[in-house]
Amino acid sequence: MSLTTLAMAGSMVVTTVWGAWTTHELLQLKKREVVTVQLSRIMGDFIETEARAGRPAEESRLRVQAYLQAVEKSVQGLGSDGRTVLVAEAVVAGSAPDLTETVRKDIARRLGGQRHATR
Repeated sequence: MSLTTLAMAGSMVVTTVWGAWTTHELLQLKKREVVTVQLSRIMGDFIETEARAGRPAEESRLRVQAYLQAVEKSVQGLGSDGRTVLVAEAVVAGSAPDLTETVRKDIARRLGGQRHATR
């Protein structure tokens, strides 16, 4: 076998493997779910509740910090489950499912677990 024949055969194998890989990746993207979350509503509700609670400033600051971390982790969790998460306020139109309540419940779960961990 000549060097040209081996190079052509190698090139065909590499092209076939690359084609299979790209097809697989494209099919995975097709399965990806797009969802929305109304972050401004979630944050607004929390801030309103926190403002009415009358807690000392340092305690409120720590609670807000913990809440923001819980929001971030919850939204990241949705993204790692194979979803594309859009902020609902930025979506003009569409039929993407709204997972705001799912995020709200996950935040409450995360904050509840944190409170028990610090006691």
